[in-house]
Amino acid sequence: MSGDSDTALAKHRLELRSTLKDRIETQLRELFALQLAILEKSTLKKLNSKLLSQLQSSGKKSPEVELQENASAVRTAEFAFESTITDLELPILSITKEKYIQAMSAKLNDALVAFPDSPPAVVKNMKQVQSMASRDKKPTERSLDAGLSLVAMIRPDGFGNLQGFAGYSMGANSVTVGVHNDADAPETISQFGGSRPPFLRVQPKLNLDIEL
Repeated sequence: MSGDSDTALAKHRLELRSTLKDRIETQLRELFALQLAILEKSTLKKLNSKLLSQLQSSGKKSPEVELQENASAVRTAEFAFESTITDLELPILSITKEKYIQAMSAKLNDALVAFPDSPPAVVKNMKQVQSMASRDKKPTERSLDAGLSLVAMIRPDGFGNLQGFAGYSMGANSVTVGVHNDADAPETISQFGGSRPPFLRVQPKLNLDIEL
């Protein structure tokens, strides 16, 4: 009888230990998910703030300089994200940073492409146009310069190990093309509701320089 009692007690302890282990792991995963969501939101917010601050003086810069500054802002955001998420890793639960860094990189590139059409950017551009239109100019100094900027993002097959940007400008017109081969990455597909991202996404932007 004593042996049966000891066996039952040992089994009960193992069950309690397993239950406690599962609860702790679940809580750790939930905590990581919460911290990850906060970090992603903060990273995207900082990138958009940086892009908006650069937009304030964009009229004084060449498209090449704007391209370099935007690419630098993305790299800075990626580095900050990687530095922070390194401290959040839980290798014991197979939670490592690599796939989250790739997913964040994709989100940052998407944010860069979508930025020109974001409400803050649209409002800032309108204010700049209104500011230029309100300047006191002589009739002989009236002018209207228009330029078209195209920002394209190419998402070929791959798992996110290749990315980069290139740009070309001719007068007031410019073309910026980004490449990120993450169309097969599970985190990218999940961002698009289970579907592969479009191979090519183009965002046009009309720049007006008005002097009255």
